[in-house]
Amino acid sequence: VIFGVDDCACMQCYRHNIEMILQTYVSTIILLLLHTPSFIHASSSTPKMTATNAAQVDPAIYAKSGDISKHLEGVKKQYDTQNKIEFYKQVMGDGTANIHFGKWDNVDLDQEGAYGKASEQMTDYMFELVSGLCDCEGDFKYVDLGSGTGAAALRLVKMHPHIKHATCLNLCDEQNALATKEAAEAGLESRIEVVTGTYEDAPLDDNKYDACFSQDAFVHAFEKKQAFKEAFRVTKPGGAFVWCDLMCGSGEGVSDEELQTFAATNMVNDWLSPEENVAACQAVGWEDVKFVDLTADIRISFQLMLKKVEKILADGNPAGIDEKLLASYKTNLGNRITQVDRGVFKWGVVHAKKPTAAAN
Repeated sequence: VIFGVDDCACMQCYRHNIEMILQTYVSTIILLLLHTPSFIHASSSTPKMTATNAAQVDPAIYAKSGDISKHLEGVKKQYDTQNKIEFYKQVMGDGTANIHFGKWDNVDLDQEGAYGKASEQMTDYMFELVSGLCDCEGDFKYVDLGSGTGAAALRLVKMHPHIKHATCLNLCDEQNALATKEAAEAGLESRIEVVTGTYEDAPLDDNKYDACFSQDAFVHAFEKKQAFKEAFRVTKPGGAFVWCDLMCGSGEGVSDEELQTFAATNMVNDWLSPEENVAACQAVGWEDVKFVDLTADIRISFQLMLKKVEKILADGNPAGIDEKLLASYKTNLGNRITQVDRGVFKWGVVHAKKPTAAAN
């Protein structure tokens, strides 16, 4: 009992005070909701991503540091372990080394090997863009910047006899060892060279390649403009530049905090929108720079990756992938699908040409 009640007059006073308390309580709750940061930009159907559910990762490894050496070490730990190689092989490569997002035109999502087919289709699409931008006849040479396991180069060199030489430039030692092994087993070691290094300080000669190619790697560039500048330096005048990757989105209701949370937990130091990436390419000398929006395709890629993870778990994880890794990716991939719908990021291709009379 809040107040003593002895008669009707006191009862009326009691009721009045209770009403005043309730009104004050409700008003306070409304003010708290309106002024608490975690509610700003929130959708009624989709909760705002926070650092807790953005990605289940070790912040000591994956946190954005601003230190390039720590950043590169984090990238290695994200990809270059046997456990991670096996995970990506099973979830993205359909048992192959082609661990790229897919282009899903005319691919039956329910067919066996659908993801691998879409990944290869994306590689082929990008090389078609290269072919349309520069002369691919004769002794054609190109470099794959951030080549991973070398799967794209292996496919393209096998398919196109006119590719005299492909250089796979990649940071990760385990991936590079696998790429070297696969090239030798395919009898392509004389046409495919694997080089360890970064695409921001490439150990490659000026004006060497007819084209620079990069599939799902530049998202990890410590500084995008420097990566684009190095690509420009090693490309011959008149050559082509084609790359694809995740880019920063601009969806309505997406907060800066949410964008930065995604970046910090995915080894993204320089998180640019498509327009900013185009401008950065132009700033270092690339011409005819265009962005092709393929965001709808990455939504399907995330859906199929989630389906794969769920199947691996349902089948008892026969490949022996770390159970915590599978569980975290199951959560994170569900978030990714929702984030695509909300415009947290975009995915697509940027293509450009180096002017014929360009000087490095």
